[in-house]
Amino acid sequence: MKFFSTLIASTLGALIAIGIVFLFMFLFLIGIAASSDNVPRVKEGSVLVAEISGSVPEQVSGDPLAQLLADEPAVDLRAMKRAIEKAAADSRVSGLWLKMGTSSIPWSTMYEIRSSVSKFKDSGKPVFASSEDYIDTESEYYLMSAADSIYAAPDGIFEFNGFAIVASFYRGLLDKLEIEPNVIRAGSYKSAGESYMRQDFSAENEEQLQAILDAQETLFFDAIAEARGLSAEDLRALATKDAILTVDNALDAGLVTALVHTDEVVERWKDALALESESDLNTISLKRYARVPASAAGLPSGSEGDVAIVYAVGTIINGDSQDDSPFASGFLGSQSFAKSIREARESESVKAVVLRINSPGGFAPAADAMLREITLTAAEKPVVVSMGDIAASGGYWIAMAADTVVATPLTITGSIGVFSLFLDTGDFFDEKLGITFDKVSTSPYADMFSSVRPLAPQEEALVQELTDETYEKFLRLVSEGRGLSDDEVRRLAEGRVWIGSDALSNDLVDVTGDLDTAIEIAAGMAGLAPESYRVRTLPRPKTFLQRMTRSLEARAARAWSDVIFSDAERALLRQARAVKQAVADHATVQARLPFDLEIR
Repeated sequence: MKFFSTLIASTLGALIAIGIVFLFMFLFLIGIAASSDNVPRVKEGSVLVAEISGSVPEQVSGDPLAQLLADEPAVDLRAMKRAIEKAAADSRVSGLWLKMGTSSIPWSTMYEIRSSVSKFKDSGKPVFASSEDYIDTESEYYLMSAADSIYAAPDGIFEFNGFAIVASFYRGLLDKLEIEPNVIRAGSYKSAGESYMRQDFSAENEEQLQAILDAQETLFFDAIAEARGLSAEDLRALATKDAILTVDNALDAGLVTALVHTDEVVERWKDALALESESDLNTISLKRYARVPASAAGLPSGSEGDVAIVYAVGTIINGDSQDDSPFASGFLGSQSFAKSIREARESESVKAVVLRINSPGGFAPAADAMLREITLTAAEKPVVVSMGDIAASGGYWIAMAADTVVATPLTITGSIGVFSLFLDTGDFFDEKLGITFDKVSTSPYADMFSSVRPLAPQEEALVQELTDETYEKFLRLVSEGRGLSDDEVRRLAEGRVWIGSDALSNDLVDVTGDLDTAIEIAAGMAGLAPESYRVRTLPRPKTFLQRMTRSLEARAARAWSDVIFSDAERALLRQARAVKQAVADHATVQARLPFDLEIR
């Protein structure tokens, strides 16, 4: 009997092993097939079709298997910008077609894409934008407005009704659970604890958020007015008095060119390119065109040296970076970052470094460790910061060693302040779960971080002292890094969040522009002539084998959540993630933005 059970077990093991081998071979063949068209053919008179939907991440692996198994976008932000730039110079490309779908692209990223579209227009080639959905939001229209002609789907919704920031507050939940939060902060605008201590915005927080919205609105209306030949004041009146919500009203207001379906847009392309009606319109997707070499588009390829883009993306933590999952945002590990920037510093071919920051901050000591590595790098070669959607708190902290700081007008930055969060869960365990705690110790302070009792007044004073010391260090770093007096820094600090255009006015950044702006500045500082250098990125994307397990888990988890969760339940999951973050922040000094600042 034992013989047969052993035989069966061995046979099953062999079959599983063979199955795994075949799975790897199958996936390998898929990868080869998906990447076989390395240099796509571009027909004369082609229109570059950029489908803008979902998200546009800072970095992608480019691994076709990651795209198949984990829904990774085919191109990242820089690849998209580069493709549009190549197409402007490519004589085979006759125009650019923006096909807008439902997106979750932040405003600053939209600004960067829009900048590339505007540069394409300078080539004299036509740009069309059309909606592939029946709902157009302000952020999507912001990008579409850069086109020569804007087409919306008939009978659709056109959202043109102003801007808002909506935040979640957890004080009521904590009260029901009998958990008592204690937030110790430095900076009157440092509103991180409000999510746990209050049920609404404080006056200071409301003031800073309203200032951001007002600046955002002004930038938006000015851009639309310039693009469409309209008055900014008239546009403001449309949004605040009439609140356009239909494409018909948008057409009447001159915000769109016509209401047409996709096949009708094709006919308009044929008219613009003087093609016969029965002729086919040659198109090439941005995904495929991104693989066209710069030299094939007529652009020179540099060889005099490298400008390295070192990405600092995600919430800052100690140790190694952690990949995204369907239910959590990415985490930027201080040690992982140190390896990347050290590689750029020690490479003889790298002549300058662009530090690309897209981070709300995080654990203050980890941010300081990252700053040390940046400082060492800046002592050897030029370092220019490029701020993405957000570079606030700890994300601003690490920018202080740079020679030049570049932000988009819509970047969220500043938030020079810190906080410490303590959660007293003793009553929750006792009253809700019937769990009690006792202790023995050698000091009355030994269990102050246990989270099962409130802080004593003297303990709270000790934590306040630690928090204040961290804040004072932050102020000194900004004073030295930005060349501002102590009084000037204190006026701009207090944890206040600024939009990029206001940050420039207050000398918190040096230049407004996009990633290309930062690359050009860094190359110039290194003495590299335009188009004479290469651009490389760090950290290097993970290989398929490194990513496969996470990709499969992510795909399965996402598919499972789509099946079992409604939209309302997924919203609750996001709230649960925020509470989980609060637990992770317990008893640590955080230089982090108070909440996910999303402008709708």
